[in-house]
Amino acid sequence: MQASFIVLTVFLSLVFIVILVSLALSLSRTQIELPENRPEALLEEREEEEAVREASASDPHRAEVREQRRPLVVCAGDSITHGAVSVNYVDILSKRMPQYEFSNGGVNSELAYNLTARLDPIIKLKPKVITILIGTNDVNATFGLKAVLGYYALHKLPEVPNLLFYRENLTLIARRLKNETDARIAFLSIPPIGETVGTYVFLRSDEYSQVVREIAAAEGVSYLPLHEKMAAYLKSLPPRAHTEFQNFSRAQSASARSHFLLGRSFDEISAANGFYLLVDGIHLNSVGAAMVADLIGDFIEGKQKS
Repeated sequence: MQASFIVLTVFLSLVFIVILVSLALSLSRTQIELPENRPEALLEEREEEEAVREASASDPHRAEVREQRRPLVVCAGDSITHGAVSVNYVDILSKRMPQYEFSNGGVNSELAYNLTARLDPIIKLKPKVITILIGTNDVNATFGLKAVLGYYALHKLPEVPNLLFYRENLTLIARRLKNETDARIAFLSIPPIGETVGTYVFLRSDEYSQVVREIAAAEGVSYLPLHEKMAAYLKSLPPRAHTEFQNFSRAQSASARSHFLLGRSFDEISAANGFYLLVDGIHLNSVGAAMVADLIGDFIEGKQKS
């Protein structure tokens, strides 16, 4: 009897471990799966369409009418743009502005350096508008040795992340897009990290946002003051007791599990964590994402040029 109990206990433990591993793998895949409307996929789709049209043009029995495409807007950035662990502002824009086609060029955990390697498909698409929201991970990568080494190893960076490295890569992005496209280009300052105005992490996100503004002015591209808009909003509201910075990484993991495994909305998680705009101290709830969409939408329509 005792032996049977031990065998049953071991069996149930193994089943439990398998379930946990399966859930963890599923959660990981969900977070890193790239958007269906990413620039690379859209470019491949258009190249296939062009090949079909060329084949049809040489066949008199296959007359094909060229569809009039909607103006294309590419929104490039990191997880805040990717929209898997943050409310997806690109989807908000797509619903608000169906007269435009939107491509989501966001990739989780990436720095400005990584985005420089993803510009070719964006350029080849010849979009009418390009927006860039990148830098939160550049800031996060400077918070302690563990963060530095983590980002350095994950992305095989050529140097340790720092403010000058960010400035150089953001400048490269601006110059390539300006010189190799006819698009209207806008750089957004990055959202605050945490919501306590005046803390070290909040001020670091402000410092990097100042770099965005300087580069936009120097390179002649438009600047959308997202950080300033969010900071002003937070200053107008009573402070909330929220997760401290040292627990943000834990909050991010807990947020992802709660959203993907338990089905809680990002707004519910945000409220539970005590935030107005953020979900876990980094990513955006629906209020924060709507602010991004407002700025970009106004820029697309020509209501806000800088």
